[in-house]
Amino acid sequence: MTVRVRIAPSPTGDPHVGTAYIGLLNWCFAKRHGGKFILRIEDTDRTRCTEASAQAIYRSLKWLGLTYDEGPDVGGDRGPYVQSERVKLGIYQRHADQLVAQGDAYPCFCTAPDLDAMRKAQLAAKQPVMYDRRCRGIAPSEAARRVAAGETHVVRMKTPTEGDFTYKDRLRAKPTTKAWADIDDQVLIKGDGWPTYHLAAVVDDHLMGITHVIRAEEWLNSLPKHIWLNQHLGFTPPEYVHVGLLRNADKSKISKRKNPTSLRWYEAQGYLPEALLNFLAQLGHSHPDGTEQFSLAEMGGFFDLDRINVAGPVFDLKKLDHLQGLWFRQLSPERMRDEVVRAIDTRFADLFPLVKERLTRGGDFLTLAEPFYAASVTHHLDELLPKGADKAQIRGVLEAFAKALKEAQAAETWTPPALEEAVRAVCTAEIAKAPEDAALAALWSPKIAFSALRVAVTGRTNSPPLFETIAAIGAVRCLERITAAANKLR
Repeated sequence: MTVRVRIAPSPTGDPHVGTAYIGLLNWCFAKRHGGKFILRIEDTDRTRCTEASAQAIYRSLKWLGLTYDEGPDVGGDRGPYVQSERVKLGIYQRHADQLVAQGDAYPCFCTAPDLDAMRKAQLAAKQPVMYDRRCRGIAPSEAARRVAAGETHVVRMKTPTEGDFTYKDRLRAKPTTKAWADIDDQVLIKGDGWPTYHLAAVVDDHLMGITHVIRAEEWLNSLPKHIWLNQHLGFTPPEYVHVGLLRNADKSKISKRKNPTSLRWYEAQGYLPEALLNFLAQLGHSHPDGTEQFSLAEMGGFFDLDRINVAGPVFDLKKLDHLQGLWFRQLSPERMRDEVVRAIDTRFADLFPLVKERLTRGGDFLTLAEPFYAASVTHHLDELLPKGADKAQIRGVLEAFAKALKEAQAAETWTPPALEEAVRAVCTAEIAKAPEDAALAALWSPKIAFSALRVAVTGRTNSPPLFETIAAIGAVRCLERITAAANKLR
């Protein structure tokens, strides 16, 4: 058997560091066993997927050096490797039709209001929220008649209602067990005729000859559906292996609120792909000799899937910076210079418009751009405290701004206009609490409140336009700096 593994990211934003982590494990498993590593783009979410995001995935994987043997931009004999192109070929609809014909799936005609009422009733009754299978009892002939008449419908899998599902993952001490009665009748084909992830992934893995699906443990809940679909479509299931999720220091799932998650961010900051891969390789795995620094090629030689620790590897930027330093200081002077220039060039087009009015000579760019590159800034107490304000007041200002900026980050509205609107809204709301209080109005005026925010995020009393600066520095570092400034005022 030739080992064939894949990663299948959805192009819905910047390439995620989690994609690189899962990609690394799959790449190493393929190399260790003389197999093939495949890239598939899963773009069936038509409201969020973009071609620009797909191109960014190709670019980031190539920057890392995780070269794939087959994929949308390199070809292969199991394509197309983009799911939207496979939709046009009718691949998923044919398999859904097969399940319906076998009696293993059924058309569901429930409308959005029907489903909303169902959900509210279940919540009120303190019942599990899931489809109540009301369309499951429609006679197949009647369902076929309604489909032929053009009635809007989805196709759902006919999940068993009795017994338990059990699967023994090679990395886990205990089998995964779940009662079938607790598993929903999953939608396989949506009302617009497009497949959901579950059907598309299972069908594609079979047709592309995938032998092992190495993925994050968040997919364990979907495993019963995937095994069931394989069995009822007549496929031999691949071996499913679930590794631990990347975690923040507090053990929560890695998120852009607490760690930069975009691969493009790491590239823009000047991290070396060798260092980033070395770091990712040590999250749940290690060199058998305890060696700290090793290359991608070396990992492909010693990687052992059964040695992965699934206990939630912690994504520690300090550890990454340590490895980055080891790799960087070993570069030739020529390569080191190229990396410095690349790090500047990568962000120059975005930063130059912010600082050009303050430039007297070319070297000024390095000084003015320092807050955009620095891991942290120094806060001087006398600069954080505008005249007439005390520590508690400015700490309250910064904490209120941090809350608003976290909301902007969560809403993915990290743009200068949105950030300014959010911060000004905080000021307006605070002043409205006591409209006749002149001291309160002064505290929350742009002169004082914005000055404190500027010092918190840049460490300086003067900077390029404030909200353009905040947007360019990025959410994670801005929020870290604001928190550090507020703590200094305690």
